[in-house]
Amino acid sequence: MKRDAEAQRLLAAVAETTKRSLMRAYLVGGAVRDRLLGLATPRDLDFVVEQGSALELARLTAEELGAPAPVLFPRFRTAQIFLPPWKLEFVDARRESYTQDSRKPQVKRASLLEDLQRRDFTINALAEELESGRLIDLLDGRKDLERRLLRTPLDPDETLRDDPLRMLRAVRFASSLKFSLDPRLEEAIQRQAPTLWGKVSPERVKVELDSLLLLPLPATAITLFNRVGLTQQILPELEAAKRVPQDKVQASNLFQHSLVTLQRAAEFLPNPLTPRERYAALLHDLGKIQTMREESGVLHFHGHSAAGAEMAVAILSRFRSSCEEIEEVSFLIRWHMLPAQYASDWSDAAVKRLIRRLGPLLKATLRLSRADIYGIERQEHDFWHLIKRIEALGEEEVQQVASPLNGEEIMALFSQGPGTFIGRIKEELVDAVLEGTLEDSPRAARTYLRRKYQLPLSP
Repeated sequence: MKRDAEAQRLLAAVAETTKRSLMRAYLVGGAVRDRLLGLATPRDLDFVVEQGSALELARLTAEELGAPAPVLFPRFRTAQIFLPPWKLEFVDARRESYTQDSRKPQVKRASLLEDLQRRDFTINALAEELESGRLIDLLDGRKDLERRLLRTPLDPDETLRDDPLRMLRAVRFASSLKFSLDPRLEEAIQRQAPTLWGKVSPERVKVELDSLLLLPLPATAITLFNRVGLTQQILPELEAAKRVPQDKVQASNLFQHSLVTLQRAAEFLPNPLTPRERYAALLHDLGKIQTMREESGVLHFHGHSAAGAEMAVAILSRFRSSCEEIEEVSFLIRWHMLPAQYASDWSDAAVKRLIRRLGPLLKATLRLSRADIYGIERQEHDFWHLIKRIEALGEEEVQQVASPLNGEEIMALFSQGPGTFIGRIKEELVDAVLEGTLEDSPRAARTYLRRKYQLPLSP
């Protein structure tokens, strides 16, 4: 695949600046790899400067492009130019070494070969001459592309020790490109998996896990993630799910059911901007680990949705996820069984309460529920019946129903201060309006409450 016009323009500007300043630089990494694979050019362009200064080349290139001044990192001999959606990164050819107690590398100037050897995988260690476009392949990366093999430039144990996050990156690249792991690399990951959590920040782990879940085949990615021993280290709750049998779904155990639901969710969802619904799908039934009970030879999981929501809070907090993500994922898990409990004899008021209960996350909860029950004929029939009734009742109209009395009016009526009781009364009024037993007016609401709670006629 030829690079698009904007990529060509940026590369030409860097090539011209390099030539004019008598430096020697190369395009490296993903942009070279993806061109050989016939894929679109990634928006991150990486350049290695073998002769000259990366900081100076970035400054001159920014001037050539009329871009803002580059962001400089002198300690690491690195500079970045931001031209959204593009990012151009320049780095001096270097080698890195790490001490046992630090993830910050000691950096020294090096040859192009030494720079390429420090990279994660041979397919990312390909370089391209800027002016001629000639491929520089010093580590057989092109052969590995042809073999669809993920291999490290150096001994895999050494490469992984330099940055343990590469274990997760290996799973991501292998899954997204449909490559195989080199057997030596897979064995090295299995050996070093126990070291990952202590050496890599939770935030960096979360970024890679997000990327895995957003792949078109996330269940395949998590299967490989599990095979190389990362499940036990990063998601031990998911590892424990293997011990929970499942007899009402198309899976041998809870781990398998979680993967099936995740893959279905990926197929049902619109392309999400965040991986939140996919986390909910992967974690949705983990509460069964805590709630599994056997009664008269039959397994029961009473309260597993609430338990699972709490587990999701703990898991995502461990990854230092945002409060918004934690709240959304735990909400979806807590209520994912509600649509599955629907029966055709529900009243319109009951369906309206479901719509209000799920609020802005109604569609997301319905998608998760569908992924969970897919293939169970009776539940699927009821699910689609529920969807038709929601459409008939009007989701937006139901969501807009409000209490005829506000909090201050209710406090005055009951002669009470703020508290949870006032909130419950507001919800009771909303339910009565939805059921059609109360006219949607303040006067009718006061009369209703006075009669039910035997309140005085004033105020």
